[in-house]
Amino acid sequence: MKVLIIIPDFPENLEDIKGGVQSALANLLKGFAGQEVDIRVITFGRHVATEHTINYSGNIEITYCPESKGLHLFNYLFRNSFIIRKHIRTFRPDLIHFAMGGICLATKVFGLYGKKQLVTIHGISFLEARLIKNLRERLAIYVNEAAEVLFTPNNIIHISNYSKNIKGKINKINYVIIPNAIKPAYFEIGLKQNSENRLVYVGAIDERKNIILVLKTMHRLILKGKIFTLDVLGDFLHDNYRTIVMTLVDQLQLTQYVRFHGWVSQLKVMEVLAVSDVLVVCSKQETLPMVILEAMAAGKVVVASAIGGIPEMIIDEEDGFLYDIEDEEKFEHILSNLHDNNELVFTISKKAKEKALSNYNCVNVAKKTISFYKSLIEQ
Repeated sequence: MKVLIIIPDFPENLEDIKGGVQSALANLLKGFAGQEVDIRVITFGRHVATEHTINYSGNIEITYCPESKGLHLFNYLFRNSFIIRKHIRTFRPDLIHFAMGGICLATKVFGLYGKKQLVTIHGISFLEARLIKNLRERLAIYVNEAAEVLFTPNNIIHISNYSKNIKGKINKINYVIIPNAIKPAYFEIGLKQNSENRLVYVGAIDERKNIILVLKTMHRLILKGKIFTLDVLGDFLHDNYRTIVMTLVDQLQLTQYVRFHGWVSQLKVMEVLAVSDVLVVCSKQETLPMVILEAMAAGKVVVASAIGGIPEMIIDEEDGFLYDIEDEEKFEHILSNLHDNNELVFTISKKAKEKALSNYNCVNVAKKTISFYKSLIEQ
């Protein structure tokens, strides 16, 4: 069985991955390694000078193709689609797997030699767009969403029931729910015996991610004598929001308690997670955040807003904690109870790790994906 996977902007150095779809595919490739499937990944990037191929493992290769300047939509409609058809002729895949929806689906407009196609839907972009103030960014998301509605193939992998329910209006023939896979190294992080009240935030920093709630809550808890520290792994998407957040840090006198690391490698993320105790996710919109899966695999307590697909990942007060996005008092109450509570932190961490190992191991996820591939080929 041969599968051609298409994804935009896949980095050559996988340590440069900043999460999201690229991270999900990188982890899935680890699960595919050594399996009974031949994989060729095609990726387009403006950072790529010339087309070249690297061998990822015995049954997996990745081809990096340059993308010209101009609108992504026109690139994928014309030049990129020509390159993909060239690889279909040489690789002769049984299936074409779009690793994400959006603009890259436009490559199918002029035909892909009748090959069966499927897509993994990771995010609910039109819901995220409502929270973005920048008109240009919002318009780009709506264009991606329109392309997804128009060009989504008949076969879909959803990463959550939430995604399946929201995207149910796209009435397709076959779908399956397979969560994202987690990098094996996260499972190798050992459980901490004693909590040091160390919070960690991982990902892009913008209004949707709501880091301001974390900062204000830390300030209130400090006034009550319950001190947490916070490591922020990620960077600001907009300078104006950076100004708002950094001004708040100064006003609340949190400088000594909060450390902004900027974008860091996956290795650095694991290093910081290893010494942290609690991951905080206060987002106003999410589908199935990779960072929650990674934190659970690392044996960390996750405190998250009960939005999108997050309630599918966490059983409240059993393997993590959930709060209503409007209930800031509950968020504060959860952190207050975790402060200096070694027994509670260890118990929740242990259950989170066990759950992640059962559900998000990359080999198990790869086997489920291959099973879906086979079902499509046999139809």
